[in-house]
Amino acid sequence: MIKIFFKILDYKLLIILLLAFIASPLLCGKDTYTACLIYSHYLTVYLNNIFLLFTYQYVYRLNQLTYPLIIRIGFDKFYILTYLCMIGIAMLYNFMIYIGYYFFFGSILASDLWMTICFMITNLMICCFECSIVYLQLGKKKNFMYLSIPIFINFIFHFTWIKYI
Repeated sequence: MIKIFFKILDYKLLIILLLAFIASPLLCGKDTYTACLIYSHYLTVYLNNIFLLFTYQYVYRLNQLTYPLIIRIGFDKFYILTYLCMIGIAMLYNFMIYIGYYFFFGSILASDLWMTICFMITNLMICCFECSIVYLQLGKKKNFMYLSIPIFINFIFHFTWIKYI
């Protein structure tokens, strides 16, 4: 079952996501961890949107395997396993960003620690919520609204967070 989830990955988008992640120190500059994570538009404009496109394509490809997998493992187990896999992918993505930024930009300054931790937790919850919206596409025809709404939520979250800090 796990092999099927890995076979339907869009490796082109995964490579683009990894290259964009590796390019983040060049495009964010030599700022601090907090500045690159919160104030830089790179994370929300590029990385998160590429990730949402990746999950959108993943659910679209999983849609083609829905009925054979439901017959094999059951309706409830399929949807629960798929949802947990989507949330797991979102959490893995966020933790990779947070850990990778630590190696790229160093540790979080003591004055920015509370604000950065709050942003990290909020960003993780928003990312899981966006993946839940993309997950709603499962079992339905491909619809661009399942991608555009999470991208819109991503922009709203980013610009409201910057405005209040």
